[in-house]
Amino acid sequence: MSLAKFSSDFLIESFTLVDNLFINEHLPHCSEKQLKVYLYGLYMCSMPERMNSLDEMCATLGVTEAELLAIYTDFEDAGLCRVVSKNPLEVAYCSLKRAMQPPKKYKSEKWNDFNRELQELFHERMLTPNEYNEYYAFLDSVKMDRDAMLMIARYCIELKGESVRYPYILTVARNWANEGVRTVADVENKLNEYEAQSEDMRAVLAALGRKGGAELEEKQMLTKWTRSWGFTLPAVLEAAKSLKGGKSFRKLDSRLDEFYRMSVFTAEDMRDYNARRDHLTDLAVRINKTIGVFYGSVDHILEVYTSPWLEKGFSEEALLTVAHYCFLSGIRTLEGMNGVVDKFYSQGLLTVDAINAFIGEQVEQDERIKKIVEATGRERGVTASDRNYYRTWSAAWGFADDVILYAAELSAGRSYPVSAINRLLSEWKAQGVSALEDAKRVGNTPSPRPSSSKNFEERDYTDEQIKSVMINIDDLEDDEL
Repeated sequence: MSLAKFSSDFLIESFTLVDNLFINEHLPHCSEKQLKVYLYGLYMCSMPERMNSLDEMCATLGVTEAELLAIYTDFEDAGLCRVVSKNPLEVAYCSLKRAMQPPKKYKSEKWNDFNRELQELFHERMLTPNEYNEYYAFLDSVKMDRDAMLMIARYCIELKGESVRYPYILTVARNWANEGVRTVADVENKLNEYEAQSEDMRAVLAALGRKGGAELEEKQMLTKWTRSWGFTLPAVLEAAKSLKGGKSFRKLDSRLDEFYRMSVFTAEDMRDYNARRDHLTDLAVRINKTIGVFYGSVDHILEVYTSPWLEKGFSEEALLTVAHYCFLSGIRTLEGMNGVVDKFYSQGLLTVDAINAFIGEQVEQDERIKKIVEATGRERGVTASDRNYYRTWSAAWGFADDVILYAAELSAGRSYPVSAINRLLSEWKAQGVSALEDAKRVGNTPSPRPSSSKNFEERDYTDEQIKSVMINIDDLEDDEL
């Protein structure tokens, strides 16, 4: 599971970089359909897995799977990508700078035995010098035994037939090398591991309605699900059972990835999650409608927003209330609503009653502030700055509303009435004025100027002492002011 990821909004507003080598060397020779496929595929490389699918590209570009395979096969021959798998289609985009580099030269006599044994695996076609060179470069880079490489090639041929291409074989070898497979013994252990899970694989294939054997990628998926992610076979079978429409390993992998991110690991938990998923989907749609947004799919919304909000303890009615509050406040995005939800959560406001009470208090406060603004002779809406000043005058300085309103009346007609209110209330605070009667007695008469005679011990302060005091002022509590 990823620690951090881009939001869908970020990805949509980001950029897809196209290498100038492609524009200069390949674009002039691409058909319109090839150009669309290359650019859209490049864009999809940055998208989450659930949005990065064969069906998505076919639907968006109006092409068939066969057309995509033909286009990417041509791209592979040009060094633009590797076709990792044909069924299901999986493509890896390559570095164009690497593709433009001349291949490293190897002494043929050093590889005679390897060349002969590798060619013996392919009875129906001759391997090309470029294929051999790719194998040499791979073995040099990962330090894998040659016999281990031959075993991997033989295994891939048994799975795919002799039509299998070297990019597929090297992708398998690279994936296994990343897991520490380097020697013949390592390859044997890996194959024994796949054989040991054969009964489990048959059960998964049956749950997916599949006949025949499993592909290598599918065996690797089962190993990932059970060993890396920690799902039991009953949990995997329950996830397969929950799939709707056409069932496949890709869809099962996506569903288990969702369960993994949501910390749902047992078959029982999966049944509970699936039972309430439709309900969560309905809630997400209602929230979207309330704030005025629309998404064709809400899978991402459930994971990033709706489920975490409910886990914090918010009731569904409370979330709809927050959505309505956001709409009225001009907040029309889920990310904006998420910020409001976090603020309510920090204040412990998780129910409709608590949120409505808070909103009611804020409305009443704004009405009081509006009266103060109007008392200065101004006609305008209440601003965030007004609210901050009001909190200072009432909560920090301790003045009642009638005193603040009187100060506003005395400040009417001034060029900067809020500044005048601040100065006047500050004077009253210094004189110990608290009640309206005292304020009317003092009015806007300034306090006596302090005597110029020194009645304190004169001291010299260092820059560090002054700096320390100024920092500490920021830490004073309201009741200390």
